[in-house]
Amino acid sequence: MPSYTTSDIRNVVVAGHQASGKTTLTEALLFAAGAITSKGDVTKGTTVSDFEKEEKHHGHSIFSTLLHLDHVGRRINLIDTPGSPELSGTALSVMPAVETVMVVVNAHSGIEVVTRRVMEAARERNLPRVVVINMRDAHDPKQNQHLESLVNHIREMFGSECLPVNLPTGNGTAVIECLLNRTGKSDIMDVDSSHQAILDQVVEVDESLMEKYLGGDEPNFEALHDPFEKCMDEAHVIPILFVNAKTGVGVQELLDFMAQWLPSPLEGNQQPFMFDRVVQDHTEETPFEYKEGADSPMFAHVFKVCGDPFVGKLAVFRVHDGKLTGQSHVIIGSSKKPVKLGHVFQMQGKQHVEVPEVIAGDIGAVAKIDEIKLGDVLHDDHKLDTVHHKRDALPVPMYSLAVIPKARGDETKLIGMLTRMAEEDPTFVWHTDKTTHEVVITGMGELHLRFVLERLDARGLHVETKPPKIAYKETILGKAEGHYRHKKQTGGSGQFGEVHLRVEPLNEDDASHTAKGGPGFEFVNEVFGGTIPGQFIPAVEKGVRDVLEGGAVAGYPIQNVRCIVYDGKHHPVDSKEIAFRTAGKYAFMEAIKGAKPALLEPVVKVEVIVPDDKLGAITGDLSGKRGRIQSTDTMSGGYSRVTALAPLGELLTYNAQLKSATGGQGSFTMDFSHYDPAPAQVQQREAAGFKVVHEE
Repeated sequence: MPSYTTSDIRNVVVAGHQASGKTTLTEALLFAAGAITSKGDVTKGTTVSDFEKEEKHHGHSIFSTLLHLDHVGRRINLIDTPGSPELSGTALSVMPAVETVMVVVNAHSGIEVVTRRVMEAARERNLPRVVVINMRDAHDPKQNQHLESLVNHIREMFGSECLPVNLPTGNGTAVIECLLNRTGKSDIMDVDSSHQAILDQVVEVDESLMEKYLGGDEPNFEALHDPFEKCMDEAHVIPILFVNAKTGVGVQELLDFMAQWLPSPLEGNQQPFMFDRVVQDHTEETPFEYKEGADSPMFAHVFKVCGDPFVGKLAVFRVHDGKLTGQSHVIIGSSKKPVKLGHVFQMQGKQHVEVPEVIAGDIGAVAKIDEIKLGDVLHDDHKLDTVHHKRDALPVPMYSLAVIPKARGDETKLIGMLTRMAEEDPTFVWHTDKTTHEVVITGMGELHLRFVLERLDARGLHVETKPPKIAYKETILGKAEGHYRHKKQTGGSGQFGEVHLRVEPLNEDDASHTAKGGPGFEFVNEVFGGTIPGQFIPAVEKGVRDVLEGGAVAGYPIQNVRCIVYDGKHHPVDSKEIAFRTAGKYAFMEAIKGAKPALLEPVVKVEVIVPDDKLGAITGDLSGKRGRIQSTDTMSGGYSRVTALAPLGELLTYNAQLKSATGGQGSFTMDFSHYDPAPAQVQQREAAGFKVVHEE
């Protein structure tokens, strides 16, 4: 039995932009709580969190890492996450495991791309947020002025509910509490005014407390705790705290705050789990509520999957009800056969410590059970077979490379390793191109795929790469008919099938909406009189779907098309499924080519942070890349933010171009927005390449 209960647990994601000091801060927290005997150094590769070879080489986090510490009777689980914009999906994917998101802001850099992304994601997921400002060294003469400006900027960006609960004092050598204390001197703001501001915010959610407060009673910890926790749950308060992760200033105070004020699993907002119910002839999705109770049926959610060189596949889970032990027999999702876990672990970086049980609200891991996949629900009651997590939207992978093993015979090994990586990383996918037979990997950007290639190389699989491929799609803007007769006679029973069909955009009354992405495909059977026997209609649809995947114009998937089969012919002896599948395929291709086919290119929303003196050059460059500027905003510290929509194909080498244009001072992030029709020259180029492949 653990020495703590569910009410003693605090689950926290530590997130923020790259170089904000997240890993250094988690190391300082572990050291201050006595979980480690000495602090590691990110630059030396000695931290508990960044233990992978690639992380030590690059000097920053690449994967999310599970950590834990005990402080004043509380078990605090921390998940340290990477801060690169291209790896932000990793931080978002572990949020279902926690009650609180702690966003670390570098006092020197201020609010950056990932800062905003994480704050917005936590708000959308209804998770309480805490902002931790990681201060610079105390000898900086401009630090105090900069910190006060940063607090104001945070409040402007994320709302007036962002309020300090402690403040720097002694020129950044200490912090002074202002949640329960109104006396003392701060470097940047008045302590009494800060105390008053946060009390005014908290008492608004509790009428009884407000009456006492207005009557002159100063609330103590016991009176303030529940209303404060409610304020965090409702985003009525977003606490701001100050630390210096390197020197340790404010670290003990942050530990105390986490233990005393952050919501426990019993107090936090529930994750959106859904329960599928069959009502008459359809399935309805209804919310599923759980209790975080020790005596309830066991219910857990797998939020991370990773590989370990010693124990193999690790599935990391959060228990929401009941408990898990090494002797537990669990049902994985809707599977019918229970699986015995064997051993359960708690993780401290790369260390896996076996524990007798993992209680409700806590985080654990299980090894060597290949059936468990990312996102699975583990339970011990068949009534929960259809319960699933309502998965949050993650960034869409957009940057692709074709990879070819250097050693003959490594193709199977490559596929196995890529499959495992895709299981571990929800923003990484791969597939084999049916036209070129190339293995294509797709991630968030050049840096993301560089890490994938490094992992392959570190595991002894060396590959060559081809230029990046764009995930174009095909569609049609008009209507057309297609016809094909397949007749083959080689002696004995032959093959015969004839198909007449027509195609049209799914949203024919709104061609622009069709081009930008509506429903994918609809197959309609309007054959009357048995001209195509009913048993062959599925074969016709299979032939059509063969073209959907491989394309008819440039070799890319086809979307937003309705296909209507209305006539045909058959032979009582020679008609077979293969004949109608072939006829359906070529009739559909003929129809597509006559229906004003269009190539769709992915358009991304790009956000660029540049020095003010480079703003004009960057906006001009984006316009030259067929970009449409959406907004320009002035930021603190002499920087500006440019938001634009631009074709992904124009930005494949943008990282290097931006660094060159700004002397390494610019940064950018991009997210998928929508699909737009590609220019004629792009469509002609891709179509020409497709013809060459077919000829080959």
